[in-house]
Amino acid sequence: MMTTDEIIDALSSFAPAQRSDDDNISYFYDLMEGLKHNSDGERAIEPIFQLIEKHPHIDYGSPGPLAHTLESFHDIYQDHLFASLDRKPTPLTVWMLNRLTNADQNYLEHKALTERMHALLQHPALDAETRSAIEDFVDFQDHPGEE
Repeated sequence: MMTTDEIIDALSSFAPAQRSDDDNISYFYDLMEGLKHNSDGERAIEPIFQLIEKHPHIDYGSPGPLAHTLESFHDIYQDHLFASLDRKPTPLTVWMLNRLTNADQNYLEHKALTERMHALLQHPALDAETRSAIEDFVDFQDHPGEE
């Protein structure tokens, strides 16, 4: 079983070109499976977001092992997600924000998350793929129930 430090090292040194998308996803499933059993697993939250920011366009799965693992830290991952979005929005982190926005919550929380999604369209580090993802989610949030 890998320690959290070993998993963080593996995340930090990850190089996507060494594997296919399916191999990457399997690799992350293996790492995250190990993390689940570590009592200090929350220490990997920030390194996971840093990995996603560093490699925003590799296929992490849908939602994939990284998103599932982050979301398993229910009460503490949101602040890290917001910080990551402030630094560099990516298709996966924007998707995670949309999942949060769709979750059961009160009107004010939903409105605040929707406004945060809208504000991301002004982010200076936005690339075309991430902008497109945000626009799709904004459209969905602004017009729920329409196809």
